[in-house]
Amino acid sequence: MKALDRVADFVIWAIVRLLMLVKKDWYEKNRSRVEEWRLTLYALNRTPTGIIGLVLSLGFVITGIVGPYVAPYSYNDFLYLERPELYLVPPGEYGMLLGTDIYGRDVFSLMLYGARVSLIISVVTIAFGVPLGILLGLIAGYYGGKVDEVIMRITDMFLAFPALVLALALAATLPERIREFLISNPDFATFMAFIFGVSPEDAIHLAPLISIFTALIVVWWPVYARVVRGMVLVEREKTYVEAAKALGYSTWRIMTRHILPNIMSPIVVLITFDFATVNLLAAGLSFLGLGAQPPIVDWGSLINMGGSRFPTAWWLVYFPGVAIFLTALGWNLLGDALRDVFDPKFRRRIEFRV
Repeated sequence: MKALDRVADFVIWAIVRLLMLVKKDWYEKNRSRVEEWRLTLYALNRTPTGIIGLVLSLGFVITGIVGPYVAPYSYNDFLYLERPELYLVPPGEYGMLLGTDIYGRDVFSLMLYGARVSLIISVVTIAFGVPLGILLGLIAGYYGGKVDEVIMRITDMFLAFPALVLALALAATLPERIREFLISNPDFATFMAFIFGVSPEDAIHLAPLISIFTALIVVWWPVYARVVRGMVLVEREKTYVEAAKALGYSTWRIMTRHILPNIMSPIVVLITFDFATVNLLAAGLSFLGLGAQPPIVDWGSLINMGGSRFPTAWWLVYFPGVAIFLTALGWNLLGDALRDVFDPKFRRRIEFRV
């Protein structure tokens, strides 16, 4: 525990020093916030499931970041063309750690590239969908009245459709338009190729993946809008909000500097769980043929490839399936631990122990 606490202190102080480079007196004005961060990490260090979840989640993130750079082979190394004996090689043969696919590509390398694809889809979906939902929820809950009615009715329209069905519809109709956009905007196509860790020549094949996270963003924000709106309705009646109004603070400052920090704990927990959900949903869409298209690959498309050849090519199903399972398990364990850590009663027991 003490070793983990030292790691937590190192991470926190590294963040503080970076913030102090921007604003020298940041620490003096946010000393209590820094202590709150330390207590949060100390509490997380004392939850075994949280540690397991954090290790699995960090492993997924690190693999997604460095995977394409450390892969033994590129995703477009079709070794079968030069060496026909590498067609569907089982794990361990011919020096292939996890075997090869139908094109003779190294499955271990494809797993690393697939981690980058899953990470980008998760991060982009959460980074764009969640802030949109939070903003609309803040506005609806704080203003109420007609503003609340309009935003919530629009939210209800999106929630009326099952998320998977709506995502399927959008992911099936968007790729052609996105492909045309990539062709007409080569700079954007090159940027997306860099983000996904593929060659610029294959950027046009990213259209299905871009359509997936676009579809997920569309179906993701309504849940956050409704959850945030409910919490804001409670918070706006509290004394500190009335005091901020009496001091003449602007509406935007009250919503973002006073109300939002007090409702962030449940939102952070929900975001953690949603990283697992986005991974599962994106893999499901790829498994159905709406995701990565050759030569680009992700975990769901690998399972799709191996499904028709199972159990002969069992490794094409087993290894991506294990990766998806461990990733989802890690985020769920981490989210469950954070939910306990943010609970005041649990935190109080941890503080006494520390």
